[in-house]
This record gives sequence, C-alpha cells and structure tokens, in this order.
Amino acid sequence: MQHRYFAASNSSEGFKSYFSDVFGRVDRLYIIKGGPGTGKSSLMKKTAAVAEARGDRVEYYFCSSDHESLDGVIIFGENDTVGIVDGTAPHVVEPNCPGAVDEIVNLGEFWNSSILHEQKNEICALNNKKSAAYRRAYSYLRSCGNLRAVTDSLLFKITDMQKLRMAVERLARSLELQDGEMKTIPALTRAIAMTGNVKLDTFEQNSKKLWRVGDFYGVGQWFLDELVKCLNQNNVTARLSFDPINSSHIEGAFLEEIACGFIISKPDGKSDDEREDFEGEKFINPKRFVHTENLREIRGELRYAARLYQDCLDGALHALSEAKVYHFLLEDVYKHAMHFGALTEFTKEFLKKI
Repeated sequence: MQHRYFAASNSSEGFKSYFSDVFGRVDRLYIIKGGPGTGKSSLMKKTAAVAEARGDRVEYYFCSSDHESLDGVIIFGENDTVGIVDGTAPHVVEPNCPGAVDEIVNLGEFWNSSILHEQKNEICALNNKKSAAYRRAYSYLRSCGNLRAVTDSLLFKITDMQKLRMAVERLARSLELQDGEMKTIPALTRAIAMTGNVKLDTFEQNSKKLWRVGDFYGVGQWFLDELVKCLNQNNVTARLSFDPINSSHIEGAFLEEIACGFIISKPDGKSDDEREDFEGEKFINPKRFVHTENLREIRGELRYAARLYQDCLDGALHALSEAKVYHFLLEDVYKHAMHFGALTEFTKEFLKKI
C-alpha cells in the first residue's frame, strides 16, 4: 500500500495548511529549517529510504507547490512514530515541546553567510517577485472560490438533497461498518502547484473497491460531503482529500479498514451518462439527484461560470509557473553557498537517530 499525499494546498483562502492534523500524530518530530535548495527535501528522502529498507512504513507528504519535493515524511517504526517536516514559510512549524518531542534541524549551519550577504539584493528581489506571483495566483484562486459559490447556489435550488442523502445512507449501510467514532486524517491527493494541476492516484492504487463519483458542476462533491457526515458514527479511519481550492468540499475518501475508496471522477471526454461500472469499481452519476426539467433554465449560467472558473484557474497556474522560475533561481543561489560535504556528514549522523 502506498502513502503519497499533500498536507497543504494553494486555495481560495490563500495557503491552506493541514500540518497540525497530519504531523500531530507522531511521537517525535524533527523540524527542518533552511532556505530553498539547502537540502531539506533530500534529507527527508534519504531518511525515508533508510527507514523503508529496514521495513518501516513511510508516509510521504509532497510540497503542494512543487510535487517533486517533500514537505514531510512520517516513519512508523517498531517502537515509535517519527515525523520530519519542512518548518519554513509558508508552512512555518515551531516546537511545542522542545527537546521532549520536537527538535529543530537547522540546515543554515551549513551555508556560507558571507556569500549570501553578498547576494542579498538578488535574493530579496527574487523573493519579492516570487511573493508577487503567489499573490496574483491567490487572487485568481479566490475568484475560483467565488464562482464555485455561484454554481452551488444555482444548483442547490434544483437538487433533490433528500434523494441524495437517502442514496448516501444506502451506500453507507452496504459497507457494514462497526459503530464507533470515525477517525479522520487529511490526505490531499490533488494540488494546484507551480508545475500545474497535479493529481496523485494513491486512493485508486490502494482501493480493493473503488467508487468513482461524477463531477457535474460540483454535485459529486456534495455526495462525498454527505457520505463522510454519514460515516461519522462508524469505527473507521478515513483519509480525506479536500478540494485544494475549496477546502469545505471533499473530493476523495479512503476507508483504511476495508480498503474502500471514493473519488471524484473528473471529465475524461465521456459524459456521466456514458460511464459504466468496471470490475472492482462502481460509478455514481450525481446528475440523477438534479431535477433535469429545471436544469434548462440555469444551464447557460452554469456553463458561463464554469468557463470563468477555468479561466481563473488558468490564470492561477500561469502565475504559479512564474513563481516557479523565481523559486528555482533562489535555489541556485543558496546551493552555491552550501557546504554540502559537511551536510553529508551531518546526514550520516542524523540517520542514526531515526
């Protein structure tokens, strides 16, 4: 079973962090501090590789802006659970129980401050340009959130919520779960990143049985929202993937005890009416909960809002792609100021602690 997720998102609310819920589950937490390109992600990858080699289970949490870099890992060892997390902005993490639980790992000890000081004007200029690009991206994403609110208000009036909830209840009963209290863990599988709209297939890969729920202007997310509410009285661990833009909605859920997944199935060229069930998979068409006779009156506005939403999302992705340029230029500056030989020796000693 693979464990690849995001623990934050670039959203309509700005930067949205789930770090406290994700990394609050560990016995020990190493908080890495350092600039871009100083080896934070590499240190986590090397540590995770060592842990997996000895048979430990590892959860990987990728950067929501750069999915090739890590924001954190959690290692489930024989005796305790260890977390390693990037504690720098925008997901600043500070120790709650210094020394007892949390420990700071300062990679700034391995850079040449004189070199960085000589390039302070370039560093500050690149940081300012990167921040400006992110501000533009968040403005676009805020517009996406507003447009989703418009779509929700239009559809809510013509959606049979009672019928939807009854379908949810039937599905929940069919799972035959034990009574209890559901334990939820944020585990986002999609991110609006500097590299584009990134989707991880973790839930799909881990599910013995998978329900794909059609999108249909967001009604599919309402179905998953209600499903999670309905399952709240069941003794199950649910990993929840929140919509990276609109965090109040759920677009994926994975029930660990029974290895069942539920995901929003985005458009792939087929209409929801043309989709069908496959072995190990079921398809749920949310359009059946909408009063189609009233749909004609608002279809034009729904399509208009959808086009505007996509335009704003494209604007956000363009701004984030600009931020990517400045980010990697900053990484190059910091890399040239690092004593990587000394960092390598430190890494060897650090690995002995894990």
